[in-house]
Amino acid sequence: MGLEIIQINKDKSYDEWLQFRSRGLGASEIGTVMGVNSWKSPAELYYQKIGLIPQKVEPNVPMFMGTILEKTVAEIFEYWDGDDQSMLRNYESQTKVRTLYEPVGYVVNPKYPHLFFSPDRLQIKSKNLRIRDGRINLENVEAIIEIKTISGWSSKQWEGGIPPSYYLQLQTYLMGLALDTGYLVALEDGRNLKVHRFDRDSEMIEMIERMTTDFWNRVEAGRLALELGEDYEQYAPPPDGTEAYSEFLTEKYKNPEENTIVSTPEIDERILQYKVKNTEITILDEEKREAANFIKDYMGNNTIIQSEEGKVTWRPNAKGTRIFRVG
Repeated sequence: MGLEIIQINKDKSYDEWLQFRSRGLGASEIGTVMGVNSWKSPAELYYQKIGLIPQKVEPNVPMFMGTILEKTVAEIFEYWDGDDQSMLRNYESQTKVRTLYEPVGYVVNPKYPHLFFSPDRLQIKSKNLRIRDGRINLENVEAIIEIKTISGWSSKQWEGGIPPSYYLQLQTYLMGLALDTGYLVALEDGRNLKVHRFDRDSEMIEMIERMTTDFWNRVEAGRLALELGEDYEQYAPPPDGTEAYSEFLTEKYKNPEENTIVSTPEIDERILQYKVKNTEITILDEEKREAANFIKDYMGNNTIIQSEEGKVTWRPNAKGTRIFRVG
């Protein structure tokens, strides 16, 4: 017998769905917990989980299209056998090389009570997955399948491989379902299928387990403090240097009052740190401009330099302004 995972039906109303999500962390939220989400900070997620910020998910066209196309991409991937040509041949002959199963709900693992998992598909050994009493026998599961739809303008974030936030999501799935392998299947611009295999990363999984446990301990302590009328902010994740955290602070403190407060030794140190870094940035900017000006002076009216250090261009744009780039 393999590890058994209990499924929770997610055929609920929107409010019930949000209430369920407040009970733990979804795999797609792990990137936020670990500070690699450009759109949301750990602190904002903390305040959402303790109930002070609404966990609203506003529908949009990319989300809608992703949901609609997910089934199609999954069906295509059943024919994919390493490259596009094999996929076309297999589709023409209706030869499927894998069997995929769509979980009907959230998957929870008693080993990780603060986490829940909702992989898009599971690659299974046979069509008979043997689901009994809402439990999946993982002896029949071979791999996790996650499906994404991406546009050409966002494809740059994929140039180095799977983006960090997605990578953490995928490793969380492997952790929760005790599996070793998965595939991220991305449909780019509705026509290019990109398949990324990912394997279990034990060091990363250990870090995910440690950091999500710490985060959820903060949430539970914050909820209790809020209920007792005590200081819940002491349990929030500390400030970080992300743009997402800056935006969170702007929204959190959007009603300023003219007032003067006294600093602390820690804040004095942070003010000094800011001033030093600001000076360093100014110096670096000047040195960067100096290097660029030397190069431009050498180029004159030429537009390209081929160098051992890379390609340099100084070309006019559509408005006639010359744009300097170092490749």
